Amino acid sequence: MKLRERWLPLLGTVFLVVVCTALPFLWFAARDRQLDTTVWTNPADSDFLSAAGQENAVARELYYWRQQPSTYSSAYSEPTSAALALETVQPCLDGLHTAKVLPQAYLDAMDTLMQDPNLQCSTYSEASGMTTYDFQADEMGNYLRLTVSKYGTLTGLSGKLGLADGFDSADVASAYRTMLGLDCFTDWEAAEPLGYGSPAPCYSTEAQLYLIANMDRGYFSMSVTSMSPEAYAGL
Repeated sequence: MKLRERWLPLLGTVFLVVVCTALPFLWFAARDRQLDTTVWTNPADSDFLSAAGQENAVARELYYWRQQPSTYSSAYSEPTSAALALETVQPCLDGLHTAKVLPQAYLDAMDTLMQDPNLQCSTYSEASGMTTYDFQADEMGNYLRLTVSKYGTLTGLSGKLGLADGFDSADVASAYRTMLGLDCFTDWEAAEPLGYGSPAPCYSTEAQLYLIANMDRGYFSMSVTSMSPEAYAGL
């Protein structure tokens, strides 16, 4: 009886410690489940994402970030290890190769830049969860800039690789959609070109995504962002 009386308080203390330790994890798990199940249950929202959009990881992720309360950017640039940064963005670089998003000459020049022993990198992170990696290696001004979401989605790519020919913006935009897994949306439509260069923008109402590729005097770029149909109509 005395042994039992001695162990009961100890067991109670251990149980309390275990419960207190697990509570944060349980809270986060419940919060994640709540986000998954309730973020799509606001039928009164005119920007509500379509059922097809909800099924697509990229459309869902970018839509989610668009719905977050507006906050000031906490972006700041800082030097970082080029080797570690390259390791992080390698899946995106592989995707560019696999989908042949850029012409072969550009892919080769990109590989040459990223393999340069003098490669340097700076990064900055934003409150939205995006991180931009800025790679450069020489004094010629060539560079490659990738913006990647926290889940590894390449939301933006721009650069200068010493090339100006062979870049067809419409072809690049189409290959970029394929790389991101957005070919499942059949309502992509060509948008009105804005700005300089040879922009090839397109928009999907189902995905609520605005995607664009452009080449302007040797500087190329492509990006994808979540945009409501109302915002798109106002462009």
